[in-house]
Amino acid sequence: MKIETWTNNEILRQKAEDISRIELNKYAKIWKNMIDYINNPENWGVWLAAPQIWISKKLIVVSLLRSYDDHNFNTIMMINPKILEYSEETDFDTEWCLSVPWKQAEIERAIKIKLEFLDSKWRKNTINLDGLAARIVQHEYDHLNWILLIDRIDWKLPVNATEKNS
Repeated sequence: MKIETWTNNEILRQKAEDISRIELNKYAKIWKNMIDYINNPENWGVWLAAPQIWISKKLIVVSLLRSYDDHNFNTIMMINPKILEYSEETDFDTEWCLSVPWKQAEIERAIKIKLEFLDSKWRKNTINLDGLAARIVQHEYDHLNWILLIDRIDWKLPVNATEKNS
């Protein structure tokens, strides 16, 4: 699976479309490939959105980490996710993105979110997430709405974006 960068993927700059129930089987193999990709530690990913692989559909695969040292996390697929609520309380943390390679930035996000999505059996789920798991989902949710990491950088902060391994 090839992840496309923001410089050569116009789909990253479009709002993704809902997946319909009749499309469920059409994307089943892709979902499995996305999960396999982010579960491979060599790929350095804990999140992936369909627009990153040239599919303009509302689908994300995320690892719901509790901390950066969490080794017992769940990786789940979310169809047509929708964030219903954001906490007023926010914090900054370093984020990176497979579509903006070798860049990282301090990004402000809500600490808690309430999220609704469909699973692979088309069942509606509503969950509350906080901390790192909430951050991960918000990052991927942005991809479904044509927002990239570089759009979230507060350029007024002293050192926001740094080169990684340069």
